[in-house]
Amino acid sequence: MADAARPRRRHLALPASRFIGRDGELDAIAELLRRGDRLVTVWGPAGMGKTRLALELASRWADARAGEAVWLCELTACRDLRAVCGTVARAIGAQVAAGRREATLVERIGRALAAEGPALLVLDNLEHVLEQTAPALDAWVRAAPELRFLATSRERTRLPGEISYELGPLGLPAEGSTEQSAAVALFLDRAAAHRAAAPPPPSDERLADVAALVRRLEGIPLAIELAAAREGVLGVRGLLARLGSRLDLLAGAARGREARQATLRGAIEWSWDLLDDRERRALACCSVFRGPFTLAAAAAVLAETDAAAIDRVEALRDKSLLRAAPPGSDGATRFALYEGVRELAAEKLAERGERDGAAERHAAFYLAAGEAAAADFERRGGLDALNRIAGDLEELLAIAERALAVVALDAGPQGAALDAGSQAAAPRAGCQGAAEGALAAAALHAGSRAAAERALRALSAIEPVLSTRGPFGAQLELLDRALAAAEALAADPRVVARALAARGRARRLRGQTDAALEDLERARAQAAALGAGALLSGILADLGVLHHGRREMERARDHYEQALALHRALGDRRAEGRALGNLGALHHDERREGEAAAYYERAIAIAAEIGDGRQEGIFSTNAGLLEQERGAPAQARRRYERAVAILGEVGDLRLLAITLGNLGALHHEEGRPADARACHGRAVALLREVGDRRSEAIALCRLGAALASVEAVEEARRALEPAERLLAQLGDEPDVELARVASGFVDLALAQAARRAGRGDEAAAHAAAARRRIARAREGSPSSASRSDDVRLLLRILERSLAALGLPEARAEGERELLLTEGARFVRPPGSGWHDLRERHAARRLLLALAEQQRCAPGRGLSLAALKEAGWPGERILPEAAANRIYVAMNQLRKLGMKPWLRRDAEGYSLDPALPVHYVAVEPGARGGGDARGGDTGEGEGGKRR
Repeated sequence: MADAARPRRRHLALPASRFIGRDGELDAIAELLRRGDRLVTVWGPAGMGKTRLALELASRWADARAGEAVWLCELTACRDLRAVCGTVARAIGAQVAAGRREATLVERIGRALAAEGPALLVLDNLEHVLEQTAPALDAWVRAAPELRFLATSRERTRLPGEISYELGPLGLPAEGSTEQSAAVALFLDRAAAHRAAAPPPPSDERLADVAALVRRLEGIPLAIELAAAREGVLGVRGLLARLGSRLDLLAGAARGREARQATLRGAIEWSWDLLDDRERRALACCSVFRGPFTLAAAAAVLAETDAAAIDRVEALRDKSLLRAAPPGSDGATRFALYEGVRELAAEKLAERGERDGAAERHAAFYLAAGEAAAADFERRGGLDALNRIAGDLEELLAIAERALAVVALDAGPQGAALDAGSQAAAPRAGCQGAAEGALAAAALHAGSRAAAERALRALSAIEPVLSTRGPFGAQLELLDRALAAAEALAADPRVVARALAARGRARRLRGQTDAALEDLERARAQAAALGAGALLSGILADLGVLHHGRREMERARDHYEQALALHRALGDRRAEGRALGNLGALHHDERREGEAAAYYERAIAIAAEIGDGRQEGIFSTNAGLLEQERGAPAQARRRYERAVAILGEVGDLRLLAITLGNLGALHHEEGRPADARACHGRAVALLREVGDRRSEAIALCRLGAALASVEAVEEARRALEPAERLLAQLGDEPDVELARVASGFVDLALAQAARRAGRGDEAAAHAAAARRRIARAREGSPSSASRSDDVRLLLRILERSLAALGLPEARAEGERELLLTEGARFVRPPGSGWHDLRERHAARRLLLALAEQQRCAPGRGLSLAALKEAGWPGERILPEAAANRIYVAMNQLRKLGMKPWLRRDAEGYSLDPALPVHYVAVEPGARGGGDARGGDTGEGEGGKRR
């Protein structure tokens, strides 16, 4: 045992700066040492703070165990085992004679370590001498059973009994958060150290900027400290703007550090220098990956066998130059590079002259995989295909961006110079010069065309993910550029047609219906000219959805039926099911409930047969809407809950959100607004995440109505105001009316509050405001209510809630109004009761025509010819007979109580312009009245999906 009087703590000079964060890591490593693990290696990439952590742990260990020796051996300057032995001997105070053989030195140091008894030896920066030192370290561990070894390295020792602890980045704040994470705290502390005076407490704005910066720096302590040193000159936003070249930005900013730690470049170059040539090539080639990658992708890019690629990846991982990434949605193991490593590796790849080859192999691998997965999704749908595309999304976007950069470069000064050179060569070299110039120009043109086609292929492959999970339109700007280039370069028309269809779908989901129609029609024409039946059938279905959304029903039906015929001819069961479901939605909108139900059931059966959960979820939701409108809420709830479960498994966030909205609407209609609020709140969050702005606005309207129904009036207004602004910008009148009807629930809540407070007049005024909203939504032919399921649903809930309020003022005002149900099936003249006009077709149609004339031109009469066409459309009737029929129908209306309000003059018949005319949803004696469908399709509205 060592002499008790001997100094027990040596070589532990701590840095002047504060130690920040890492408390969990310190506790975990200390626990490993306390429990008896003899060799613990803290390993990780450059700049992760391994040395600083080891120093802090050694200091705390020495404070806690005053009777034990703690030594630090800094090995950076060592180049061989003899130098390592000398450093360890000096640290522990052992006398070893110079000139001894290395084996003898190792043995003597082992005996000296054993003589020390319980102690901690820290070997810092072991990686560059690991190969020579590993056998000696193994011998020392065995020779000194009471000694604990803590090593820091960019590579594990892989010795028997080693416990390796990988050190990752500092804790980062969540996106959009200003929380004081460890990474933020480190930046603020180091930035304050460079100021002359103590800084004021950081504002929320500064915290948000710092949070964004440390996320971009990936929580790497060295990068954060180097950035903090330059914050005084550039500011945080200046640093953020310059991070595209972080190796040069984070340089020369710190004094007193070793060269390998003074810059991020130096730290990573140190690791690069320790690689052999095969490992250097592998790391350089891996820089073409934008995000995490699989072993299969690495083998393709490295152009090596799977076994060789595994060896390279494993070696780079062991040296902390690759990090383990979370498995993708496809479940495959993945690896990734930190951005600083990627930047240096990309420089090395260019220096080696291998950048183009690596990029070509990268593109070939991911295009093949992406297009195969997209084709699989078109044929069968399903979660697996979507996950495969989602896992490669970043790489496919990188391919598109690189390809467009090639097109831009060829079209720029370099391309122009080639053209000029080819023209100038003719006078100087005659025909030979002209031919060479023409060949160069042709090669340049072919390269640009191939690049444009590559960009379109990549962007078309990712479209299934973006159209189901969002963000919608993320590829629109790239598609615009790629299509413009491809068409100018006469690219493959099949590739162009597919990309036009993808852009058309993306534009439709963004609410750009006119531009979407143009794209889809161009795609249809090209696909038809090419005889590409499968492509054409899908485009026809997309055109049907677009026309359906625009309420152009006959055009939608024509496209659906054409698509269905093609799908059946091609034997495409999934597409056939989609077309059947779309026709069901069309019949649903046309109030042909039996036909709609039959189509839905056929579509659901096909989806279940082929295992397409997404399509089954879509049409289960539509069938639920139909059940709800038929007055079967229990069946509707089962349909919705089934669809929520399926779509949640599939991962289609947008369709899941829309289905949750329908379930919330059912809760609201059944008198459970708190449950409705929860469903709508979740739907809004999901739609915001995927970027479906129109559906988000509709969901906000529903959420606002539910909030008002639980009397959270201010929250309701905060939801409704942005929804109304957005729907007004999009310009669809029924959607704008939806926001106004939703605001009627705020009026209702205010009426309820005023009534409880005994303010009867105020309550009546608010109730009257709600009724005016109802009347406006039912005005016109067609009215907003007749054109939108969403509007009708909220109208019904609002009208029932108003009726339940039972204000005497509401009844008195209602007695001065002409009330009509949808289509004037029932009528209540002022001061009278309800009358059934369902069998009096002519009288009903004439009354509707007079009400519409009063709205459009108050006081002006409708001529006998106009009334004849309104009451008996398309019939050929002699004028005298028509006049007699009109007289009989008008007499029927007079007997119902309309006599005081019907006028006859030289122009014809009219309603008194002072008579208020309102439409209501609930029909007397009916099953509850109205419709409950949640809107158009999931292609941008709140309810039915196609």
